[in-house]
Amino acid sequence: MQKVKARVITGIKKAETPTAKGADEKQYTIADVLEPKYSIIKLLEMKEMSTILPQCVEAYKQNIVGFGYQLRYKNDETKDKETAEMAAEWNRVENALKYMHMEKSFIDVLKEAIDDREACGNGYIEVIRNGKREVVELEKIEDPASIRTTKKGPAINTVYYRDGQNFNRKKKFRRYVQIVNGSKVVWFKEFGDSRIMDLRTGVFDDKTPDEFQANEILHLKTGSGAYGIPRWISALMDMYGSRNASELNYRYFKQGRHLPAAILIKNGRLTEDSEAALSEYVSSVEGQENAHKFLLLEAEALEAEPSLGFEKDKASVDIEIKPLAEMLQRDGLFVNYDDTNRKKVQSHFRLPDIYVGYSKDYNRATADTAMIITEQQVFIPERKTLAFLINNLLLADYELKYVMVELRNPDISNPEDVAKILSAVNDIGAVAINDTRELLGNILGKQLENFDDERANLPTALLNQGATVPEEKLLKSAGKNEKIYTVLKDLRDLLEEQRSG
Repeated sequence: MQKVKARVITGIKKAETPTAKGADEKQYTIADVLEPKYSIIKLLEMKEMSTILPQCVEAYKQNIVGFGYQLRYKNDETKDKETAEMAAEWNRVENALKYMHMEKSFIDVLKEAIDDREACGNGYIEVIRNGKREVVELEKIEDPASIRTTKKGPAINTVYYRDGQNFNRKKKFRRYVQIVNGSKVVWFKEFGDSRIMDLRTGVFDDKTPDEFQANEILHLKTGSGAYGIPRWISALMDMYGSRNASELNYRYFKQGRHLPAAILIKNGRLTEDSEAALSEYVSSVEGQENAHKFLLLEAEALEAEPSLGFEKDKASVDIEIKPLAEMLQRDGLFVNYDDTNRKKVQSHFRLPDIYVGYSKDYNRATADTAMIITEQQVFIPERKTLAFLINNLLLADYELKYVMVELRNPDISNPEDVAKILSAVNDIGAVAINDTRELLGNILGKQLENFDDERANLPTALLNQGATVPEEKLLKSAGKNEKIYTVLKDLRDLLEEQRSG
């Protein structure tokens, strides 16, 4: 019988960081600097060449952050029990976001970074901290094509603050370098890297003087590689095709009266003067000043063969100009081709026509449906992702306990429809007066506060049935003012007498 040895494993050691390599880290140059898969300069040029990409980029940046941001307490139940500590944290976050940039708003900085991200896949924000390591200033890097990144370095211990507690994790960071004119170099750290780096050399050195310590870069990108890849990249050739079609159309209108045609001559040939005139016509067929001119052709008849012994006769000359326009593609001006390419680009952004200025086929119902679906499927997820970055990364070192930042959503509800619903519900007495104050304020364009009287929170059906408010709540709604309390109590008693009478 074969013996089997057994041993007890008391502990298992494993890697504390992800060990997989990125697909774009197979090759790198000196100093571990990686080159992007696509030329950033060419990608940015496409925004200038395309007739649809600018609208899609504008729709993204305006709808993701264009409605602004708002602060709120993480626990909604605590807003009515605000303490001095909570109010102080609220003011600290409010001031931090307000003064992130002295010449632009916090939202405008995000807009510019999103613009670059959607145009070329990469948006870069330079992050500046104070002595407490709190983020105090943001500056969008103007030229994303000048930024290069490196492969990931060794893992270092990193502390994350989340939900009121610290978490220790191992993380590998990249370095970023800005190269201008091939010689001017500035190094940056990846956002969240706590090490001290020399901005001149890219070397981590704790002895680096304060004035030469590198700032961080917050990299907004599409995709998960070292560099982002724009979401429209698979439609690149379609956009080039639309550009070429536009240039062809431009030349067509610029050259004006030229029409593809074949000149057919029977029983003759052009004279030398006609050949010269035709050559001049072809070379000068450009510009509006040459439009609507006539072309006169003269031909010499060929001698005919003798017939029945008579003298040679002159053959009749026949000149025919046969247009060749019908031989061109029916889509010769590329209207359908360009429209198809436009829809391809929009589909990569998942944007309906109404978001990019094509709204002739929309009515109110279809427009509302398109907006609701796009909000749910595109913009709300984008806002949540960006809000997570703001709260858990950008403001992490503020160690916020109570306050969080939200990016606002547009109000896509129709006040008239809501009013009809409330009116129908009110007919059965299921709506309280205070329930309609916010809606009424939206219609009037002003903010209306709720009534303090507790009876304003009761449905009208209950009030009509004689429902009363307990005296302690009545006193609370009066703000513990005895005179107001007395008036409200007398008013309540009077209403009860009228109902009973």
